[in-house]
Amino acid sequence: MKFRLAAAVLLSTLMAGFAPAGAQVPPIPPGWQTERVVMLSRHSVLAPVETPEQLARFAASPWPAWPVAPGNLTPRGADLGHQMGQFYRIIYGGRGLIEESICPAPGTVVLWVDLDNRAEYAALSTLGGLYMRCITPILKHQADLSKPDPLFHPSPSPSCPMDAASNRAAILARIGGDFTSVLREYAPQLSLLQSTLCPPGSAAGCGLAAEAPAIVPDPKGGVAMKGPIAIGSMAGEIFLQESAEGMPADQVAWGRLGGGPAGDDKLRDVLKVHRLHLDLMEKTRPIAQQKGSNMLALVTTALQNGHKFPGAPNLAEPVRFGMLIGHDTNILNVAGLLNLGWQIKGYQDNEVPPGSALAFELLRESRSGQRYVRMAFYAQTPEQLRNMTPLTLDNPPGMVAVDLPACSAYARDKACPLERFVEIANAAIDPGCVTIKQ
Repeated sequence: MKFRLAAAVLLSTLMAGFAPAGAQVPPIPPGWQTERVVMLSRHSVLAPVETPEQLARFAASPWPAWPVAPGNLTPRGADLGHQMGQFYRIIYGGRGLIEESICPAPGTVVLWVDLDNRAEYAALSTLGGLYMRCITPILKHQADLSKPDPLFHPSPSPSCPMDAASNRAAILARIGGDFTSVLREYAPQLSLLQSTLCPPGSAAGCGLAAEAPAIVPDPKGGVAMKGPIAIGSMAGEIFLQESAEGMPADQVAWGRLGGGPAGDDKLRDVLKVHRLHLDLMEKTRPIAQQKGSNMLALVTTALQNGHKFPGAPNLAEPVRFGMLIGHDTNILNVAGLLNLGWQIKGYQDNEVPPGSALAFELLRESRSGQRYVRMAFYAQTPEQLRNMTPLTLDNPPGMVAVDLPACSAYARDKACPLERFVEIANAAIDPGCVTIKQ
């Protein structure tokens, strides 16, 4: 639908930048002000991207039915996104970035959204939580509807070729040259996934055995993974979405992970495979540069100059609250470039759950005029998603401060001086992969 606006081997790498659980977002230091926030957000709960026919080869039992077409945000996902929008209104309204009860001054609040269905619906639902009656002036997207937005879906170019052979080599170098060691290390989780997809007595070739492990060229540029890790990652993500959709316990992974806390623990355990897959495919350095340089360049530029946020009108007042609504891959690409990490209760470290967001806050120390960048990660916990828990300051979503390792020697109150942040970001970006105007 076209977008229309209307009203072990890998453990040390995976743990890089790890934020301890309970590292909550600290208060703004006395004498500091929040000038701007740029948020990179993922859509909330969606139906599996794959069709039922595509999924059938990986499981012995029929997959649960969803209320929407494959890859689309569900009505419940929209409601959960609305809740996050309401919470952002509370927390950033309290800092003076978002007006309490009126539409914002033109250009001060802008949401830039990807063109696909789930991001469109997510943007509308999140914006509904922020501003019920102010959608059209705030929600923006790329003018050219005939091609993907390069912020969210970068394409190969002469200066950024996304060479499949070199990307494949970079991934394999991280796991010892082939899949042998990593399949051995993750054998417990893969075994649990296999028995969930295809219980004993299932037909041969069912589940993780449907494909041999391989890194293959992706028609869209770069590479894709086949085999047990990719299939297990897909299954774990679907099980998480089923739980977040509020499906009965006997439908979440067909009830084979169990219910209650024990089932939650098993779901969290199999998500290790999902984390591994995304870490390899989105955070391996050259891939993160190819797919994330555009986004990090935009974030860095917008922090320095609020007039440079995409969709911002040419007005005197800059953007104060800018949100980029895309996908988990966009967040992971940027996290890979900056070596960021976080942990939200109930998930594996560095997971990007439905509806989560990575926030870049521009702070100013009033006395000195020095500006700082502080980062935070927001995500509803598995229980909050499953129970559609209302979010308030007394019952907030999971939220943690995100350290920037390269700025540790310069940081104050978990905030990096703006000039140093710009240096770090520019050093991580591949300029040949930047196509946005700065």
